[in-house]
Amino acid sequence: MFVFAMELAFWVVWDLVLSFILYFTGAVVIRIFTFGKTSYPLAPTSFFQRRKVQKRDPFNSAFIVGFLFYAALFAAAIWLA
Repeated sequence: MFVFAMELAFWVVWDLVLSFILYFTGAVVIRIFTFGKTSYPLAPTSFFQRRKVQKRDPFNSAFIVGFLFYAALFAAAIWLA
């Protein structure tokens, strides 16, 4: 039971850290490519505090852009190697 609890705690912490890194990267990339016209908060804590149902959730856009940035970086590293 203790091993299960430790594994669950590890995955929760890993998920929070990974989601923060991907969101932060996505927010920075969006801010750079729109020249500051679109300003997502750099910390996703405001989205975690108030989760309202919206048509377009800005958390998802920044998260997906961050994921695609790292996927493209990974693909470029493989292609150039």
